Amino acid sequence: MHLKKNSADKVLISYEASLREGNIKVFYDFNDEKLNLFEIETDGSVDGKTETITGNQTIYIIIESDGKSSGGSFSFVLEKPEK
Repeated sequence: MHLKKNSADKVLISYEASLREGNIKVFYDFNDEKLNLFEIETDGSVDGKTETITGNQTIYIIIESDGKSSGGSFSFVLEKPEK
């Protein structure tokens, strides 16, 4: 999955996720650097935001599982930071 920034404006990644079964690690790749976003385990849920990101680049979301996972829901949105 990728999120496209169309301007040099500052943004952050807002995310929500839930998982019924398994273990998942989620990263984002920005400027060829793989950064940890969050981890989620069986019957877990998480929501949050990243630090502010600047630059006109594509941001790639990487979801890795250490085995079989099921019942997952993930949402990622680019937002402008509050002033």
